[in-house]
Amino acid sequence: MTTTLKLSQLRLSPLNVRKVEPTGIEALADDIHAHGLIQNLGVYEDAGKFWVFAGGRRFRALDLLKKRKVVTAAFPVPVIIKDKAEAIELSLVENTQRENMHPADAVTAFAQLRDEGGMSAEDIAARFGYSTGHVAKLLRLGSLAPALLEAFAADTIGMEAAQALTMSEDHAAQIEAFERCGNSPAAIRRILTIEKVRTDASAFCFVGLDAYEAAGGTITRDLFGETGYADDPVLLDELVAAKLDGIRAGFEAEGWKIVEVAAEAPHDIYSRGYLRPETREASDEEAAQLTALDAEIEALEAEGSEDSEDAAALFEQRDAITEGFEAFTDAQRANGGVCAYIGYKGDLVLRHWTVYVERPTAKVEETGPYAASMIERLTAIRTMALQQEVAAQPALALDILLDSMTAQLLHSLHSYNLAADIHPTVTRHTVEQDMLDGSRLADLSAQLVERFADIPTDGRFEAIRAMDEADKMQLLAALVATSINGTIFNHGGIGARQATADKYADAAGLDLRQHWTPGQTFFDRLKKASLLAILADECGEDAAENCAKMKKGDLAVAVNERLPVGWLPEPARRFTPLCEQTTDEGEMSKVA
Repeated sequence: MTTTLKLSQLRLSPLNVRKVEPTGIEALADDIHAHGLIQNLGVYEDAGKFWVFAGGRRFRALDLLKKRKVVTAAFPVPVIIKDKAEAIELSLVENTQRENMHPADAVTAFAQLRDEGGMSAEDIAARFGYSTGHVAKLLRLGSLAPALLEAFAADTIGMEAAQALTMSEDHAAQIEAFERCGNSPAAIRRILTIEKVRTDASAFCFVGLDAYEAAGGTITRDLFGETGYADDPVLLDELVAAKLDGIRAGFEAEGWKIVEVAAEAPHDIYSRGYLRPETREASDEEAAQLTALDAEIEALEAEGSEDSEDAAALFEQRDAITEGFEAFTDAQRANGGVCAYIGYKGDLVLRHWTVYVERPTAKVEETGPYAASMIERLTAIRTMALQQEVAAQPALALDILLDSMTAQLLHSLHSYNLAADIHPTVTRHTVEQDMLDGSRLADLSAQLVERFADIPTDGRFEAIRAMDEADKMQLLAALVATSINGTIFNHGGIGARQATADKYADAAGLDLRQHWTPGQTFFDRLKKASLLAILADECGEDAAENCAKMKKGDLAVAVNERLPVGWLPEPARRFTPLCEQTTDEGEMSKVA
Protein backbone atom coordinates (compact mmCIF):
# COMPACT_ATOMS: atom_id res chain seq x y z
CA MET A 1 0.00 0.00 0.00
CA THR A 2 1.37 3.44 -1.02
CA THR A 3 0.69 6.45 1.23
CA THR A 4 2.45 9.33 3.02
CA LEU A 5 3.50 9.52 6.66
CA LYS A 6 4.94 12.29 8.78
CA LEU A 7 8.71 12.21 9.17
CA SER A 8 8.24 12.07 12.96
CA GLN A 9 6.32 8.78 12.59
CA LEU A 10 9.28 6.96 11.02
CA ARG A 11 12.07 4.99 12.72
CA LEU A 12 15.07 3.21 11.17
CA SER A 13 14.33 -0.54 11.24
CA PRO A 14 16.72 -2.91 13.04
CA LEU A 15 15.82 -5.42 10.30
CA ASN A 16 17.66 -3.43 7.64
CA VAL A 17 20.31 -5.89 6.47
CA ARG A 18 22.90 -3.19 5.85
CA LYS A 19 24.55 -2.57 9.25
CA VAL A 20 27.77 -0.98 8.02
CA GLU A 21 27.47 2.81 8.40
CA PRO A 22 26.58 4.38 5.04
CA THR A 23 28.48 7.29 3.53
CA GLY A 24 27.48 10.33 1.43
CA ILE A 25 24.48 11.29 3.60
CA GLU A 26 25.21 15.03 3.46
CA ALA A 27 25.40 15.02 -0.34
CA LEU A 28 22.15 13.05 -0.53
CA ALA A 29 20.48 15.53 1.85
CA ASP A 30 21.52 18.42 -0.41
CA ASP A 31 20.11 16.57 -3.42
CA ILE A 32 16.76 15.91 -1.70
CA HIS A 33 16.57 19.56 -0.66
CA ALA A 34 17.17 20.64 -4.24
CA HIS A 35 15.00 18.13 -6.10
CA GLY A 36 12.69 16.58 -3.51
CA LEU A 37 12.25 12.91 -2.57
CA ILE A 38 11.58 11.09 -5.83
CA GLN A 39 11.51 7.49 -4.47
CA ASN A 40 9.27 5.98 -1.81
CA LEU A 41 10.65 4.52 1.40
CA GLY A 42 9.78 0.95 2.36
CA VAL A 43 8.24 0.61 5.83
CA TYR A 44 6.36 -1.89 7.97
CA GLU A 45 4.18 -1.26 11.02
CA ASP A 46 5.03 -2.75 14.40
CA ALA A 47 3.79 -1.74 17.88
CA GLY A 48 2.17 1.42 16.53
CA LYS A 49 5.33 2.69 14.85
CA PHE A 50 6.45 2.65 11.22
CA TRP A 51 9.92 1.21 10.63
CA VAL A 52 12.02 2.00 7.54
CA PHE A 53 13.50 -1.20 6.12
CA ALA A 54 14.32 0.08 2.60
CA GLY A 55 15.68 3.55 1.95
CA GLY A 56 17.74 3.94 5.11
CA ARG A 57 20.14 6.43 3.49
CA ARG A 58 17.22 8.61 2.31
CA PHE A 59 15.68 8.48 5.79
CA ARG A 60 19.00 9.57 7.34
CA ALA A 61 19.24 12.40 4.80
CA LEU A 62 15.72 13.56 5.73
CA ASP A 63 16.61 13.40 9.41
CA LEU A 64 19.70 15.53 8.68
CA LEU A 65 17.50 18.08 6.87
CA LYS A 66 15.24 18.19 9.94
CA LYS A 67 18.27 18.88 12.17
CA ARG A 68 19.25 21.67 9.78
CA LYS A 69 15.64 22.94 10.13
CA VAL A 70 15.15 22.73 6.39
CA VAL A 71 12.10 20.46 6.92
CA THR A 72 9.84 19.94 9.95
CA ALA A 73 8.81 16.81 11.82
CA ALA A 74 5.51 16.95 9.93
CA PHE A 75 7.23 16.69 6.53
CA PRO A 76 5.17 14.23 4.42
CA VAL A 77 7.22 11.23 3.31
CA PRO A 78 5.91 8.93 0.53
CA VAL A 79 6.10 5.30 1.69
CA ILE A 80 5.13 1.77 0.65
CA ILE A 81 3.83 -0.26 3.62
CA LYS A 82 4.69 -4.01 3.74
CA ASP A 83 4.30 -6.65 6.41
CA LYS A 84 7.33 -7.45 8.61
CA ALA A 85 8.08 -10.88 7.11
CA GLU A 86 8.24 -9.45 3.60
CA ALA A 87 10.40 -6.56 4.81
CA ILE A 88 13.43 -8.79 5.53
CA GLU A 89 13.45 -10.23 2.02
CA LEU A 90 12.88 -6.88 0.31
CA SER A 91 15.66 -5.28 2.34
CA LEU A 92 18.07 -7.94 1.12
CA VAL A 93 16.89 -7.55 -2.49
CA GLU A 94 17.48 -3.80 -2.37
CA ASN A 95 20.93 -4.07 -0.87
CA THR A 96 22.22 -6.96 -2.99
CA GLN A 97 21.45 -4.89 -6.07
CA ARG A 98 23.72 -2.13 -4.76
CA GLU A 99 27.52 -2.15 -4.77
CA ASN A 100 29.84 -2.54 -1.79
CA MET A 101 27.45 -4.42 0.47
CA HIS A 102 29.58 -5.76 3.33
CA PRO A 103 29.56 -9.59 3.64
CA ALA A 104 28.55 -9.23 7.29
CA ASP A 105 25.28 -7.65 6.16
CA ALA A 106 24.53 -10.60 3.88
CA VAL A 107 25.38 -13.02 6.71
CA THR A 108 22.83 -11.35 9.01
CA ALA A 109 20.20 -11.16 6.30
CA PHE A 110 20.50 -14.80 5.27
CA ALA A 111 20.32 -15.87 8.92
CA GLN A 112 17.12 -13.83 9.35
CA LEU A 113 15.57 -15.36 6.25
CA ARG A 114 16.41 -18.82 7.58
CA ASP A 115 15.37 -18.26 11.21
CA GLU A 116 12.43 -15.88 10.79
CA GLY A 117 11.37 -16.56 7.22
CA GLY A 118 11.76 -20.33 7.33
CA MET A 119 13.80 -20.39 4.10
CA SER A 120 16.42 -23.08 3.45
CA ALA A 121 19.82 -22.41 1.89
CA GLU A 122 18.45 -23.75 -1.41
CA ASP A 123 15.44 -21.39 -1.18
CA ILE A 124 17.63 -18.36 -0.50
CA ALA A 125 20.02 -19.29 -3.30
CA ALA A 126 17.20 -19.69 -5.82
CA ARG A 127 15.49 -16.46 -4.72
CA PHE A 128 18.56 -14.21 -5.04
CA GLY A 129 20.54 -15.93 -7.79
CA TYR A 130 23.38 -17.26 -5.65
CA SER A 131 24.81 -20.76 -5.57
CA THR A 132 23.67 -22.96 -2.70
CA GLY A 133 27.30 -23.35 -1.63
CA HIS A 134 27.73 -19.56 -1.37
CA VAL A 135 24.63 -19.22 0.78
CA ALA A 136 25.70 -22.17 2.98
CA LYS A 137 29.07 -20.55 3.60
CA LEU A 138 27.50 -17.24 4.59
CA LEU A 139 25.08 -19.05 6.88
CA ARG A 140 28.10 -20.78 8.45
CA LEU A 141 29.58 -17.35 9.19
CA GLY A 142 26.35 -16.63 11.03
CA SER A 143 27.52 -19.14 13.67
CA LEU A 144 30.16 -16.65 14.83
CA ALA A 145 29.79 -15.21 18.31
CA PRO A 146 27.87 -11.88 18.15
CA ALA A 147 30.94 -9.94 19.27
CA LEU A 148 33.02 -11.53 16.51
CA LEU A 149 30.34 -10.88 13.91
CA GLU A 150 30.37 -7.21 14.92
CA ALA A 151 34.16 -7.17 14.64
CA PHE A 152 33.85 -8.77 11.21
CA ALA A 153 31.41 -6.06 10.11
CA ALA A 154 33.87 -3.44 11.39
CA ASP A 155 36.72 -5.13 9.43
CA THR A 156 38.59 -5.87 12.66
CA ILE A 157 38.44 -9.52 11.61
CA GLY A 158 39.29 -10.40 8.02
CA MET A 159 37.22 -12.75 5.87
CA GLU A 160 39.71 -15.66 6.01
CA ALA A 161 40.09 -15.39 9.80
CA ALA A 162 36.29 -15.26 10.18
CA GLN A 163 35.98 -18.38 8.03
CA ALA A 164 38.60 -20.17 10.15
CA LEU A 165 36.71 -19.30 13.35
CA THR A 166 33.67 -21.24 12.10
CA MET A 167 35.64 -24.47 12.58
CA SER A 168 34.06 -24.42 16.06
CA GLU A 169 30.46 -23.60 16.93
CA ASP A 170 31.44 -22.92 20.54
CA HIS A 171 31.36 -19.12 20.91
CA ALA A 172 33.74 -19.16 23.87
CA ALA A 173 36.25 -21.24 21.88
CA GLN A 174 35.92 -18.87 18.91
CA ILE A 175 36.60 -15.81 21.07
CA GLU A 176 39.54 -17.50 22.81
CA ALA A 177 41.05 -18.51 19.45
CA PHE A 178 40.75 -14.96 18.11
CA GLU A 179 42.26 -13.47 21.27
CA ARG A 180 45.21 -15.90 21.10
CA CYS A 181 45.81 -15.89 17.35
CA GLY A 182 44.57 -12.51 16.16
CA ASN A 183 43.84 -12.28 12.45
CA SER A 184 45.88 -15.36 11.45
CA PRO A 185 43.62 -17.96 9.72
CA ALA A 186 46.28 -20.70 9.88
CA ALA A 187 46.90 -20.20 13.61
CA ILE A 188 43.16 -20.10 14.33
CA ARG A 189 42.56 -23.36 12.46
CA ARG A 190 45.46 -25.01 14.29
CA ILE A 191 44.12 -23.94 17.70
CA LEU A 192 40.54 -25.03 16.95
CA THR A 193 41.57 -28.37 15.43
CA ILE A 194 44.61 -29.19 17.56
CA GLU A 195 43.01 -32.42 18.78
CA LYS A 196 41.64 -33.35 15.37
CA VAL A 197 43.14 -34.97 12.26
CA ARG A 198 42.83 -33.62 8.73
CA THR A 199 40.87 -35.87 6.41
CA ASP A 200 43.67 -35.62 3.84
CA ALA A 201 46.25 -36.86 6.37
CA SER A 202 47.92 -40.12 5.40
CA ALA A 203 46.57 -42.00 8.45
CA PHE A 204 42.98 -40.97 7.68
CA CYS A 205 43.30 -41.86 3.98
CA PHE A 206 44.74 -45.24 5.01
CA VAL A 207 41.67 -46.03 7.13
CA GLY A 208 39.15 -44.38 4.81
CA LEU A 209 36.07 -42.28 5.50
CA ASP A 210 33.64 -45.20 5.31
CA ALA A 211 35.51 -47.30 7.90
CA TYR A 212 35.97 -44.30 10.20
CA GLU A 213 32.27 -43.34 10.11
CA ALA A 214 31.20 -46.98 10.41
CA ALA A 215 33.15 -47.12 13.68
CA GLY A 216 31.23 -44.11 15.00
CA GLY A 217 33.68 -41.35 14.04
CA THR A 218 32.41 -37.88 13.14
CA ILE A 219 33.80 -35.19 10.84
CA THR A 220 33.96 -31.41 11.20
CA ARG A 221 33.51 -30.03 7.70
CA ASP A 222 35.48 -26.98 6.62
CA LEU A 223 33.16 -25.24 4.17
CA PHE A 224 35.87 -22.72 3.37
CA GLY A 225 38.71 -25.19 2.76
CA GLU A 226 39.35 -28.29 0.74
CA THR A 227 39.39 -30.68 3.67
CA GLY A 228 37.64 -31.61 6.89
CA TYR A 229 38.78 -32.82 10.29
CA ALA A 230 38.25 -36.13 12.05
CA ASP A 231 36.91 -35.33 15.52
CA ASP A 232 38.11 -38.54 17.21
CA PRO A 233 41.88 -39.03 16.77
CA VAL A 234 41.91 -41.78 19.41
CA LEU A 235 39.41 -43.82 17.38
CA LEU A 236 41.45 -43.14 14.23
CA ASP A 237 44.63 -44.39 15.95
CA GLU A 238 42.81 -47.56 16.99
CA LEU A 239 41.59 -48.17 13.42
CA VAL A 240 45.09 -47.60 12.02
CA ALA A 241 46.59 -50.00 14.58
CA ALA A 242 43.93 -52.64 13.89
CA LYS A 243 44.47 -52.46 10.13
CA LEU A 244 48.26 -52.62 10.52
CA ASP A 245 47.91 -55.58 12.90
CA GLY A 246 45.93 -57.42 10.24
CA ILE A 247 48.63 -56.69 7.67
CA ARG A 248 51.30 -57.87 10.11
CA ALA A 249 49.44 -61.13 10.73
CA GLY A 250 49.18 -61.76 6.99
CA PHE A 251 52.93 -61.37 6.42
CA GLU A 252 53.78 -63.46 9.48
CA ALA A 253 51.55 -66.22 8.12
CA GLU A 254 53.55 -66.11 4.86
CA GLY A 255 56.70 -67.03 6.81
CA TRP A 256 58.82 -63.85 6.64
CA LYS A 257 61.77 -63.84 9.05
CA ILE A 258 61.24 -60.19 10.03
CA VAL A 259 57.92 -58.36 9.75
CA GLU A 260 57.66 -54.66 10.54
CA VAL A 261 54.55 -52.50 10.22
CA ALA A 262 54.50 -48.79 11.03
CA ALA A 263 52.47 -45.67 10.46
CA GLU A 264 55.58 -43.98 9.01
CA ALA A 265 58.68 -45.16 7.17
CA PRO A 266 61.51 -46.23 9.51
CA HIS A 267 64.41 -43.79 9.32
CA ASP A 268 66.81 -46.43 7.94
CA ILE A 269 64.44 -47.99 5.41
CA TYR A 270 66.57 -47.00 2.41
CA SER A 271 69.73 -48.54 3.87
CA ARG A 272 68.29 -52.08 3.87
CA GLY A 273 68.71 -52.88 0.21
CA TYR A 274 66.13 -54.64 -1.97
CA LEU A 275 64.85 -58.18 -2.29
CA ARG A 276 63.25 -58.86 -5.67
CA PRO A 277 60.66 -61.59 -6.22
CA GLU A 278 61.61 -64.46 -8.48
CA THR A 279 59.91 -64.97 -11.85
CA ARG A 280 58.56 -68.37 -12.87
CA GLU A 281 57.44 -69.74 -16.21
CA ALA A 282 53.74 -69.80 -17.10
CA SER A 283 51.93 -73.11 -16.68
CA ASP A 284 50.32 -74.75 -19.70
CA GLU A 285 46.91 -73.52 -18.60
CA GLU A 286 48.18 -69.94 -18.05
CA ALA A 287 49.98 -69.95 -21.40
CA ALA A 288 46.76 -71.00 -23.14
CA GLN A 289 44.82 -68.23 -21.40
CA LEU A 290 47.39 -65.63 -22.43
CA THR A 291 47.33 -66.83 -26.06
CA ALA A 292 43.53 -66.52 -26.15
CA LEU A 293 43.61 -63.04 -24.57
CA ASP A 294 46.29 -61.86 -27.01
CA ALA A 295 44.18 -63.04 -29.94
CA GLU A 296 41.14 -61.09 -28.68
CA ILE A 297 43.25 -57.97 -28.12
CA GLU A 298 44.74 -58.21 -31.64
CA ALA A 299 41.24 -58.52 -33.10
CA LEU A 300 40.10 -55.34 -31.31
CA GLU A 301 43.22 -53.49 -32.44
CA ALA A 302 42.51 -54.51 -36.02
CA GLU A 303 39.05 -52.99 -35.66
CA GLY A 304 40.53 -49.79 -34.23
CA SER A 305 38.96 -50.49 -30.82
CA GLU A 306 42.17 -50.75 -28.80
CA ASP A 307 40.98 -47.93 -26.51
CA SER A 308 37.55 -49.45 -25.83
CA GLU A 309 36.29 -50.72 -22.47
CA ASP A 310 36.40 -54.28 -23.82
CA ALA A 311 40.09 -53.91 -24.61
CA ALA A 312 40.80 -52.43 -21.16
CA ALA A 313 39.08 -55.40 -19.52
CA LEU A 314 41.18 -57.84 -21.57
CA PHE A 315 44.40 -56.07 -20.58
CA GLU A 316 43.38 -56.23 -16.91
CA GLN A 317 42.82 -59.99 -17.19
CA ARG A 318 46.21 -60.40 -18.82
CA ASP A 319 47.97 -58.31 -16.13
CA ALA A 320 46.27 -60.35 -13.40
CA ILE A 321 47.78 -63.55 -14.84
CA THR A 322 51.29 -62.18 -15.49
CA GLU A 323 51.54 -60.55 -12.05
CA GLY A 324 51.23 -64.02 -10.58
CA PHE A 325 54.48 -65.05 -12.29
CA GLU A 326 56.47 -62.91 -9.81
CA ALA A 327 56.47 -64.15 -6.23
CA PHE A 328 58.80 -64.52 -3.26
CA THR A 329 59.90 -68.07 -2.62
CA ASP A 330 59.73 -69.84 0.73
CA ALA A 331 63.54 -69.58 0.95
CA GLN A 332 63.43 -65.82 0.36
CA ARG A 333 60.78 -65.31 3.04
CA ALA A 334 62.64 -67.52 5.52
CA ASN A 335 65.68 -65.24 5.34
CA GLY A 336 63.99 -62.00 4.36
CA GLY A 337 62.37 -59.00 5.92
CA VAL A 338 59.28 -57.08 4.90
CA CYS A 339 58.33 -53.62 6.12
CA ALA A 340 54.86 -52.18 5.50
CA TYR A 341 54.22 -48.51 6.26
CA ILE A 342 51.71 -45.86 5.34
CA GLY A 343 52.71 -43.71 2.39
CA TYR A 344 52.17 -39.98 1.98
CA LYS A 345 48.77 -40.42 0.31
CA GLY A 346 47.57 -43.17 2.63
CA ASP A 347 48.66 -46.06 0.43
CA LEU A 348 50.49 -49.08 1.85
CA VAL A 349 54.17 -49.06 0.92
CA LEU A 350 56.14 -52.33 1.03
CA ARG A 351 59.89 -52.82 1.24
CA HIS A 352 61.55 -56.28 1.11
CA TRP A 353 65.17 -57.00 1.96
CA THR A 354 67.48 -59.89 2.71
CA VAL A 355 68.36 -60.24 6.38
CA TYR A 356 72.13 -60.53 6.75
CA VAL A 357 72.70 -59.39 10.32
CA GLU A 358 69.86 -58.69 12.69
CA ARG A 359 70.29 -55.34 14.42
CA PRO A 360 68.54 -55.54 17.79
CA THR A 361 66.71 -52.37 18.75
CA ALA A 362 64.36 -51.41 21.53
CA LYS A 363 61.02 -50.50 20.00
CA VAL A 364 59.71 -47.05 20.90
CA GLU A 365 56.46 -47.74 22.70
CA GLU A 366 53.83 -45.02 22.81
CA THR A 367 53.51 -45.36 26.58
CA GLY A 368 53.13 -42.63 29.14
CA PRO A 369 52.00 -39.22 27.95
CA TYR A 370 54.28 -38.91 24.89
CA ALA A 371 53.40 -40.17 21.41
CA ALA A 372 56.22 -41.39 19.15
CA SER A 373 55.96 -38.20 17.06
CA MET A 374 56.50 -36.04 20.17
CA ILE A 375 59.41 -38.24 21.31
CA GLU A 376 61.00 -37.58 17.90
CA ARG A 377 60.61 -33.80 18.36
CA LEU A 378 62.01 -33.83 21.90
CA THR A 379 65.03 -35.98 21.10
CA ALA A 380 65.68 -33.82 18.02
CA ILE A 381 65.74 -30.78 20.32
CA ARG A 382 68.18 -32.60 22.60
CA THR A 383 70.29 -33.42 19.52
CA MET A 384 70.40 -29.74 18.57
CA ALA A 385 71.60 -28.86 22.06
CA LEU A 386 74.27 -31.58 21.94
CA GLN A 387 75.47 -30.21 18.62
CA GLN A 388 75.84 -26.76 20.18
CA GLU A 389 77.91 -28.19 23.03
CA VAL A 390 80.20 -30.21 20.75
CA ALA A 391 80.68 -27.24 18.43
CA ALA A 392 82.01 -25.29 21.42
CA GLN A 393 84.46 -28.06 22.48
CA PRO A 394 86.99 -28.77 19.70
CA ALA A 395 88.91 -31.34 21.74
CA LEU A 396 85.75 -33.37 22.27
CA ALA A 397 84.86 -33.03 18.57
CA LEU A 398 88.24 -34.52 17.66
CA ASP A 399 87.58 -37.46 19.99
CA ILE A 400 84.16 -38.03 18.41
CA LEU A 401 85.65 -37.87 14.92
CA LEU A 402 88.26 -40.45 15.85
CA ASP A 403 85.63 -42.62 17.56
CA SER A 404 83.37 -42.62 14.50
CA MET A 405 86.15 -43.27 11.98
CA THR A 406 87.70 -46.01 14.15
CA ALA A 407 84.32 -47.72 14.52
CA GLN A 408 83.80 -47.73 10.75
CA LEU A 409 87.33 -48.41 9.48
CA LEU A 410 88.73 -50.67 12.21
CA HIS A 411 85.63 -52.31 13.69
CA SER A 412 83.54 -52.55 10.47
CA LEU A 413 80.48 -50.94 12.06
CA HIS A 414 77.86 -49.29 9.85
CA SER A 415 77.68 -45.52 10.08
CA TYR A 416 73.92 -45.55 10.64
CA ASN A 417 74.50 -47.24 14.02
CA LEU A 418 76.73 -44.39 15.20
CA ALA A 419 75.64 -41.12 16.76
CA ALA A 420 78.12 -39.20 14.59
CA ASP A 421 77.23 -40.38 11.09
CA ILE A 422 80.38 -39.04 9.49
CA HIS A 423 80.21 -39.56 5.71
CA PRO A 424 79.96 -36.53 6.10
CA THR A 425 76.21 -36.06 6.52
CA VAL A 426 74.40 -32.96 7.81
CA THR A 427 71.69 -33.90 10.29
CA ARG A 428 68.30 -32.38 9.42
CA HIS A 429 65.76 -31.66 12.12
CA THR A 430 61.97 -31.70 11.80
CA VAL A 431 61.19 -29.50 14.78
CA GLU A 432 58.71 -26.71 14.12
CA GLN A 433 60.06 -23.20 14.76
CA ASP A 434 57.37 -22.41 17.33
CA MET A 435 58.69 -25.32 19.44
CA LEU A 436 62.04 -23.48 19.62
CA ASP A 437 60.76 -19.96 20.31
CA GLY A 438 62.46 -18.43 23.33
CA SER A 439 65.34 -20.93 23.27
CA ARG A 440 69.00 -20.56 22.43
CA LEU A 441 68.82 -23.25 19.77
CA ALA A 442 69.32 -22.48 16.09
CA ASP A 443 70.33 -24.24 12.88
CA LEU A 444 74.00 -25.08 13.36
CA SER A 445 74.54 -25.53 9.62
CA ALA A 446 73.47 -21.92 8.98
CA GLN A 447 75.74 -20.72 11.79
CA LEU A 448 78.59 -22.71 10.29
CA VAL A 449 78.14 -21.12 6.86
CA GLU A 450 78.04 -17.66 8.40
CA ARG A 451 81.06 -18.24 10.68
CA PHE A 452 83.31 -19.61 7.90
CA ALA A 453 81.89 -17.75 4.91
CA ASP A 454 85.36 -16.49 4.00
CA ILE A 455 86.59 -19.98 3.04
CA PRO A 456 86.43 -19.97 -0.79
CA THR A 457 85.19 -22.83 -2.95
CA ASP A 458 88.16 -22.43 -5.29
CA GLY A 459 91.36 -22.60 -3.26
CA ARG A 460 89.60 -24.15 -0.27
CA PHE A 461 92.49 -26.45 0.68
CA GLU A 462 95.01 -23.61 0.54
CA ALA A 463 92.77 -21.41 2.70
CA ILE A 464 92.35 -24.14 5.31
CA ARG A 465 96.09 -24.75 5.34
CA ALA A 466 96.63 -21.05 6.05
CA MET A 467 94.17 -20.95 9.01
CA ASP A 468 95.60 -20.74 12.50
CA GLU A 469 95.23 -23.77 14.76
CA ALA A 470 92.42 -22.29 16.87
CA ASP A 471 90.24 -21.57 13.80
CA LYS A 472 90.94 -25.04 12.44
CA MET A 473 89.78 -26.60 15.68
CA GLN A 474 86.63 -24.48 15.71
CA LEU A 475 85.89 -25.52 12.12
CA LEU A 476 86.51 -29.17 13.03
CA ALA A 477 84.19 -28.91 16.03
CA ALA A 478 81.37 -27.34 14.02
CA LEU A 479 81.66 -29.83 11.15
CA VAL A 480 81.65 -32.84 13.47
CA ALA A 481 78.76 -31.39 15.47
CA THR A 482 76.54 -31.04 12.39
CA SER A 483 76.78 -34.80 11.80
CA ILE A 484 75.62 -35.83 15.31
CA ASN A 485 72.13 -37.26 15.56
CA GLY A 486 70.59 -38.92 18.60
CA THR A 487 67.00 -38.36 17.48
CA ILE A 488 64.61 -41.24 18.08
CA PHE A 489 62.69 -41.24 14.84
CA ASN A 490 59.00 -42.01 14.77
CA HIS A 491 58.76 -45.83 14.91
CA GLY A 492 62.52 -46.06 14.36
CA GLY A 493 63.55 -47.77 17.60
CA ILE A 494 66.30 -47.09 20.16
CA GLY A 495 69.67 -48.70 19.57
CA ALA A 496 73.43 -48.19 19.56
CA ARG A 497 73.17 -44.78 17.92
CA GLN A 498 71.23 -43.25 20.81
CA ALA A 499 73.46 -44.96 23.38
CA THR A 500 76.53 -43.41 21.74
CA ALA A 501 74.81 -40.01 21.68
CA ASP A 502 74.28 -40.26 25.43
CA LYS A 503 78.00 -40.91 25.92
CA TYR A 504 78.80 -37.82 23.88
CA ALA A 505 76.23 -35.79 25.85
CA ASP A 506 77.76 -36.90 29.16
CA ALA A 507 81.23 -36.01 27.91
CA ALA A 508 79.99 -32.59 26.78
CA GLY A 509 78.28 -31.95 30.12
CA LEU A 510 75.03 -31.28 28.29
CA ASP A 511 72.31 -29.66 30.40
CA LEU A 512 69.39 -29.18 28.04
CA ARG A 513 67.80 -26.64 30.39
CA GLN A 514 70.59 -24.24 29.46
CA HIS A 515 69.44 -24.43 25.83
CA TRP A 516 65.70 -25.11 25.85
CA THR A 517 62.71 -25.45 28.15
CA PRO A 518 59.20 -26.37 26.98
CA GLY A 519 57.03 -23.39 26.08
CA GLN A 520 53.28 -23.14 25.67
CA THR A 521 53.46 -24.51 22.11
CA PHE A 522 54.78 -27.82 23.47
CA PHE A 523 51.84 -28.23 25.86
CA ASP A 524 49.36 -27.14 23.18
CA ARG A 525 50.53 -30.06 21.01
CA LEU A 526 49.84 -32.72 23.66
CA LYS A 527 46.56 -34.57 23.95
CA LYS A 528 44.34 -33.93 26.95
CA ALA A 529 45.04 -37.38 28.41
CA SER A 530 48.78 -36.71 28.14
CA LEU A 531 48.47 -33.36 29.91
CA LEU A 532 46.52 -34.94 32.76
CA ALA A 533 49.06 -37.75 33.06
CA ILE A 534 51.93 -35.24 33.33
CA LEU A 535 49.99 -33.21 35.89
CA ALA A 536 49.25 -36.33 37.94
CA ASP A 537 52.91 -37.37 37.85
CA GLU A 538 54.31 -33.97 38.81
CA CYS A 539 51.58 -32.47 41.02
CA GLY A 540 49.60 -35.49 42.23
CA GLU A 541 46.44 -37.34 41.29
CA ASP A 542 44.22 -34.81 43.09
CA ALA A 543 45.53 -31.96 40.94
CA ALA A 544 44.85 -33.97 37.78
CA GLU A 545 41.35 -34.96 38.85
CA ASN A 546 40.53 -31.34 39.72
CA CYS A 547 41.49 -30.29 36.18
CA ALA A 548 39.92 -33.23 34.35
CA LYS A 549 36.86 -31.25 33.22
CA MET A 550 38.81 -28.26 31.90
CA LYS A 551 38.84 -27.54 28.20
CA LYS A 552 41.96 -28.78 26.48
CA GLY A 553 43.31 -25.28 25.70
CA ASP A 554 42.82 -24.08 29.28
CA LEU A 555 44.34 -27.30 30.62
CA ALA A 556 47.48 -26.82 28.47
CA VAL A 557 47.98 -23.35 29.98
CA ALA A 558 47.33 -24.61 33.51
CA VAL A 559 49.83 -27.48 33.23
CA ASN A 560 52.49 -25.13 31.86
CA GLU A 561 51.96 -22.77 34.80
CA ARG A 562 51.97 -25.48 37.49
CA LEU A 563 55.09 -27.42 36.52
CA PRO A 564 58.28 -26.49 38.41
CA VAL A 565 60.93 -24.26 36.85
CA GLY A 566 63.43 -26.31 34.87
CA TRP A 567 61.04 -29.20 34.25
CA LEU A 568 61.82 -31.27 31.15
CA PRO A 569 59.63 -33.94 29.49
CA GLU A 570 61.06 -37.43 30.02
CA PRO A 571 62.14 -38.07 26.38
CA ALA A 572 64.20 -34.86 26.41
CA ARG A 573 66.28 -35.87 29.46
CA ARG A 574 68.25 -38.65 27.75
CA PHE A 575 68.37 -40.37 24.37
CA THR A 576 68.12 -43.78 26.05
CA PRO A 577 65.77 -43.86 29.06
CA LEU A 578 67.25 -45.01 32.35
CA CYS A 579 63.98 -46.69 33.32
CA GLU A 580 60.85 -47.69 31.48
CA GLN A 581 58.05 -45.19 31.12
CA THR A 582 54.79 -45.68 32.96
CA THR A 583 52.52 -48.09 31.10
CA ASP A 584 49.51 -48.04 33.41
CA GLU A 585 46.86 -46.91 30.95
CA GLY A 586 44.28 -47.25 33.71
CA GLU A 587 45.86 -44.41 35.61
CA MET A 588 45.82 -42.25 32.51
CA SER A 589 42.20 -42.99 31.76
CA LYS A 590 41.21 -42.31 35.36
CA VAL A 591 41.90 -38.61 35.00
CA ALA A 592 41.23 -38.29 31.27
